[in-house]
Amino acid sequence: PHDAADILEALDETGAADLLRGLDAPNAGDVLDEMHPEAAADVLEEIPAFDAAAMLANMAADQAADVVAALDPDQRTHVIHELPPAFAREVESLLIHAADSAGGMMTTDVAALPADIMVGAAIDELRRLHDELGSNLLYVYAVDEDRRLVGVVSFRDLVFAHPDATVRSTLEPSLVTVRTDTDREEVAEIIQRYRLIAVPVVESDGRLVGMVKFSEAMEAIQAEVGEDIAVMVGAGEEETVFTPVHRSVRRRLPWILFNLFVGLLIAGVISQFEATLATYAVLAAYMPTVALLAGNSGAQSLAVIIRAMAVGELPSGRAGRAIRREAIVGVIDGTVVATVAAFVAAATLTLFEGDTTHSVGHVQIGIIAFVAVWVAFLVAGFVGSGIPILLRKLGQDPALASNIFLTMVTDATSFSGFLITATLLLR
Repeated sequence: PHDAADILEALDETGAADLLRGLDAPNAGDVLDEMHPEAAADVLEEIPAFDAAAMLANMAADQAADVVAALDPDQRTHVIHELPPAFAREVESLLIHAADSAGGMMTTDVAALPADIMVGAAIDELRRLHDELGSNLLYVYAVDEDRRLVGVVSFRDLVFAHPDATVRSTLEPSLVTVRTDTDREEVAEIIQRYRLIAVPVVESDGRLVGMVKFSEAMEAIQAEVGEDIAVMVGAGEEETVFTPVHRSVRRRLPWILFNLFVGLLIAGVISQFEATLATYAVLAAYMPTVALLAGNSGAQSLAVIIRAMAVGELPSGRAGRAIRREAIVGVIDGTVVATVAAFVAAATLTLFEGDTTHSVGHVQIGIIAFVAVWVAFLVAGFVGSGIPILLRKLGQDPALASNIFLTMVTDATSFSGFLITATLLLR
């Protein structure tokens, strides 16, 4: 199925749909299961709703829900109408949850046994559930008559318990749970922290509705990191290579236009030193290098912090320590790079200066380069680590166009630091 999915994703939608319709429904469902949900949805939109529903009905409900969510609204309605009623209700129950929440990640295929049944009956029920749940038979959850979760039962305890004992007498009442609206990042963090194979998902009243498996949590972390990278540079957080062009343009354009505004601000900073640049034109040759070095340093700090947030390594209480650490790294890196930059600037001055009545001395350009680079690295360390932490404190996505704001600050700092130092030293 995985190889077939790769082939279908490489074809256009019409060709992929023709191949998919050549498979029987169970095999088609297996192939769709391996495809990216948006790619699968694009193919299914070329297939009549009745046939598409037959294929989806052979997928796990949580996987089918991801594909159905990516369908065009009209096609989605038709496909859901053609699904088997029980399966349709299950898919719709998953669609009401946000895709990046525990409810959107969970599978509803869980082993839930009444807490007050006998162990012997419970084991018989598990044998039946084994065929129904397959690989989803990871934990045995005990529930009351209202399906509220009361504990988890180990297979070992069930096997060795007396057949006439109740499940309640063997369960472990203390267990970790997540709510349906728990963010996927937090779900993944909980699964990693407690080293779980899966975590049960409950409603606000404690009713068991599903579980999130370890594999889903790992996929969530990958998706979170990928979205953070996209959002850092102003692309849509849910954008993929399968996203329609008009939607991608709509998501990206505002940040590109904001970049234009940032560029004008930087130009305004530089224009304040017009007299210095007019007198010592050679300074313009070194300015982009200072900005490039600072931008790279800040981007490194930004990447470290956002990655730490994505995998749950940076709780709020450690934010100040993280900023201090990145500032110290910036100072150390800045000292080394500024020293090298000073010597390089002094050594290359003759290449860039040309004929001018107002020349800059080798020592002077070295000092200017050193001060500008050192200050820019210090600021880059603070800003690169501080922007995502500030955004999180404000309740925003920490990756929200962070790279754009970082570029604005590091460029402004680099250019102004370089030109202020030059103005003071050369007047």
